[in-house]
Amino acid sequence: MSRFNPFQPNENALPPEQVRFVDVHVEPWPDGRRVRVHLTLTPFQQPPDLEVAILDGQGREVSHIAIIENIDDHFVVTMHLRDPETQSDYRLEARLSYQSKGTIAQTGCTFQIPPETIP
Repeated sequence: MSRFNPFQPNENALPPEQVRFVDVHVEPWPDGRRVRVHLTLTPFQQPPDLEVAILDGQGREVSHIAIIENIDDHFVVTMHLRDPETQSDYRLEARLSYQSKGTIAQTGCTFQIPPETIP
Protein backbone atom coordinates (compact mmCIF):
# COMPACT_ATOMS: atom_id res chain seq x y z
CA MET A 1 0.00 0.00 0.00
CA SER A 2 1.40 3.39 -0.92
CA ARG A 3 0.53 6.59 0.83
CA PHE A 4 0.21 10.00 -0.72
CA ASN A 5 3.17 12.10 0.34
CA PRO A 6 3.32 15.64 -1.11
CA PHE A 7 7.07 15.81 -0.33
CA GLN A 8 7.85 12.53 -2.13
CA PRO A 9 5.30 12.03 -4.91
CA ASN A 10 5.06 8.63 -6.55
CA GLU A 11 6.90 8.79 -9.88
CA ASN A 12 3.91 7.07 -11.54
CA ALA A 13 1.34 9.42 -9.97
CA LEU A 14 -1.32 10.71 -12.33
CA PRO A 15 -2.93 14.14 -12.53
CA PRO A 16 -6.55 14.34 -11.28
CA GLU A 17 -8.11 13.96 -14.75
CA GLN A 18 -6.43 10.56 -15.22
CA VAL A 19 -7.04 8.95 -11.81
CA ARG A 20 -9.18 5.80 -12.06
CA PHE A 21 -10.38 2.80 -10.11
CA VAL A 22 -8.18 -0.25 -10.71
CA ASP A 23 -10.20 -2.70 -8.63
CA VAL A 24 -13.39 -2.67 -6.57
CA HIS A 25 -14.76 -5.80 -4.96
CA VAL A 26 -16.83 -6.84 -1.95
CA GLU A 27 -16.46 -9.65 0.60
CA PRO A 28 -19.51 -10.31 2.82
CA TRP A 29 -18.81 -10.91 6.51
CA PRO A 30 -20.10 -14.22 7.93
CA ASP A 31 -22.75 -12.36 9.98
CA GLY A 32 -24.63 -11.28 6.82
CA ARG A 33 -24.89 -7.67 8.10
CA ARG A 34 -21.50 -6.22 7.10
CA VAL A 35 -19.31 -6.27 4.02
CA ARG A 36 -15.63 -5.61 3.42
CA VAL A 37 -15.15 -3.23 0.47
CA HIS A 38 -11.78 -3.32 -1.29
CA LEU A 39 -10.83 -0.26 -3.36
CA THR A 40 -7.70 0.20 -5.46
CA LEU A 41 -6.91 3.40 -7.36
CA THR A 42 -4.19 4.43 -9.77
CA PRO A 43 -1.41 6.41 -8.06
CA PHE A 44 -2.38 10.09 -7.84
CA GLN A 45 -0.72 13.49 -7.57
CA GLN A 46 -3.55 14.99 -5.50
CA PRO A 47 -5.76 13.18 -2.95
CA PRO A 48 -9.22 12.45 -4.42
CA ASP A 49 -12.59 12.35 -2.66
CA LEU A 50 -14.45 9.03 -2.71
CA GLU A 51 -18.10 8.13 -2.20
CA VAL A 52 -19.32 4.57 -1.94
CA ALA A 53 -22.96 3.51 -1.70
CA ILE A 54 -24.60 0.11 -1.42
CA LEU A 55 -28.05 -0.32 -2.95
CA ASP A 56 -30.46 -3.16 -2.31
CA GLY A 57 -32.34 -5.06 -5.03
CA GLN A 58 -35.00 -2.31 -5.19
CA GLY A 59 -32.39 0.44 -5.65
CA ARG A 60 -32.68 1.80 -2.09
CA GLU A 61 -29.47 2.97 -0.43
CA VAL A 62 -28.66 0.79 2.58
CA SER A 63 -25.12 2.01 3.31
CA HIS A 64 -23.00 5.01 2.36
CA ILE A 65 -19.52 6.37 3.09
CA ALA A 66 -17.65 9.50 2.03
CA ILE A 67 -13.87 9.81 2.26
CA ILE A 68 -12.55 13.33 1.77
CA GLU A 69 -9.03 13.74 0.36
CA ASN A 70 -8.20 10.06 0.55
CA ILE A 71 -4.45 9.44 0.90
CA ASP A 72 -4.23 5.71 0.09
CA ASP A 73 -4.37 4.08 -3.34
CA HIS A 74 -5.43 0.73 -1.86
CA PHE A 75 -7.58 0.25 1.20
CA VAL A 76 -10.38 -1.77 2.74
CA VAL A 77 -13.41 -0.43 4.61
CA THR A 78 -16.21 -2.23 6.45
CA MET A 79 -19.72 -1.11 5.56
CA HIS A 80 -22.82 -2.05 7.55
CA LEU A 81 -26.06 -3.02 5.81
CA ARG A 82 -28.61 -1.00 7.79
CA ASP A 83 -31.76 -2.49 6.27
CA PRO A 84 -33.35 -4.66 9.00
CA GLU A 85 -34.28 -7.29 6.42
CA THR A 86 -31.07 -8.31 4.71
CA GLN A 87 -31.55 -9.39 1.12
CA SER A 88 -29.31 -11.49 -1.04
CA ASP A 89 -28.65 -9.17 -4.03
CA TYR A 90 -26.87 -5.81 -3.73
CA ARG A 91 -25.05 -3.29 -5.91
CA LEU A 92 -22.04 -1.25 -4.83
CA GLU A 93 -21.47 2.09 -6.58
CA ALA A 94 -18.22 4.04 -6.16
CA ARG A 95 -17.44 7.57 -7.31
CA LEU A 96 -14.06 9.33 -7.42
CA SER A 97 -14.04 13.12 -7.55
CA TYR A 98 -12.14 16.33 -6.93
CA GLN A 99 -13.85 19.38 -5.51
CA SER A 100 -12.47 21.58 -8.29
CA LYS A 101 -13.19 19.11 -11.14
CA GLY A 102 -16.28 17.14 -10.14
CA THR A 103 -16.64 13.42 -10.81
CA ILE A 104 -13.61 11.89 -12.54
CA ALA A 105 -14.51 8.18 -12.47
CA GLN A 106 -17.34 5.88 -11.44
CA THR A 107 -17.56 2.13 -11.10
CA GLY A 108 -19.71 -0.50 -9.50
CA CYS A 109 -20.20 -4.17 -8.90
CA THR A 110 -22.95 -6.50 -7.84
CA PHE A 111 -22.61 -8.92 -4.96
CA GLN A 112 -24.69 -11.34 -2.95
CA ILE A 113 -25.03 -12.15 0.70
CA PRO A 114 -24.97 -15.96 0.92
CA PRO A 115 -28.46 -17.20 1.98
CA GLU A 116 -27.06 -19.19 4.91
CA THR A 117 -25.67 -15.98 6.49
CA ILE A 118 -28.84 -13.87 6.22
CA PRO A 119 -30.09 -13.27 9.79
